[in-house]
Amino acid sequence: MKQIIAVVLATALAATAAQTGAQAETLKLAIPQRGAWDTSITEIGVKAGFFKEVGLDIELTYTEGGAANEQAVISGSVDMAMATGFLGMISAYVKGAPIRVIAPEATGASDIFWYAKADGPIKSLKDTHGKSIAFSNPGSSSNLILLTLLKQAEVSDAKLVPVGAAPNAIPLVMTGQVDVGWSTPPAALKELDDKQVVIIARGNDSPEIRNETVRVIAVNLATLQKNRDALVRFMQAYRKSVDYAYSDPKALQAYAEIANIPLPVATRIAKDFFSPEFHQLDGIKGEQRVLDEALAAKRIPKAMTPDDIKGLYDFVLKTAAK
Repeated sequence: MKQIIAVVLATALAATAAQTGAQAETLKLAIPQRGAWDTSITEIGVKAGFFKEVGLDIELTYTEGGAANEQAVISGSVDMAMATGFLGMISAYVKGAPIRVIAPEATGASDIFWYAKADGPIKSLKDTHGKSIAFSNPGSSSNLILLTLLKQAEVSDAKLVPVGAAPNAIPLVMTGQVDVGWSTPPAALKELDDKQVVIIARGNDSPEIRNETVRVIAVNLATLQKNRDALVRFMQAYRKSVDYAYSDPKALQAYAEIANIPLPVATRIAKDFFSPEFHQLDGIKGEQRVLDEALAAKRIPKAMTPDDIKGLYDFVLKTAAK
């Protein structure tokens, strides 16, 4: 599946920062899966003016996730990677990549699900022996979650197929090129409502995943060293954006416009698939299990403990508060 990294939005909000009178600083972000609720939080905050308030211009590049998001921040072509797979960032750090994790982005996986044709034989992951199953890209959260769910279903011979963005999986499933598709809303909701497909597994079917960091906010080390203050202000505005997203109807309207979906669908997605707990920004969870999965997937060279990767983290909001 061809990957495309395209700049689809650049926010040029203000020539000066209202609070300080200084020249506004620009932060470049890579964000996967445009139109998903959680990956829209930054754009919602931009529309609400929260980043402008702290003297930041935000330039967004949307990707198909996984390696595309990772490489953008590792190479320094962007300053930050939002909602990027935790396993992938661990693997990159262990290999010496110049990145740091400054906050968790997603705890649990209430948003991700796998589906198959409604009139087909697959009704659960236990039916996927020898079948092809889609996920986004290697190292992504959908990759990690799928490996966990298959292990718990005792399926070791499924064929995992990276397809990129969630909408890419729909035609592959409908034409029989892939047996099981992956999704995060709004992708595949119409097919579910039309009873063309059925959900066979959800990310939070695993009790371990429910309380695990699956995606993080990562930054290029050079940006962290040169512009730490801007990252602190970014995280302050991002936290405000999260609170706004779950408390103000205007945020739902903004999301509907970003995802190009009706407001009732936007409301359904935010309320049925997400929660403020999903977006907690205060701490990494389930770290050892992610390390174990990284080893099983051969993404790290040896067994590791959280102490081995403590240098990966630099929680700018917490250190700024000290």
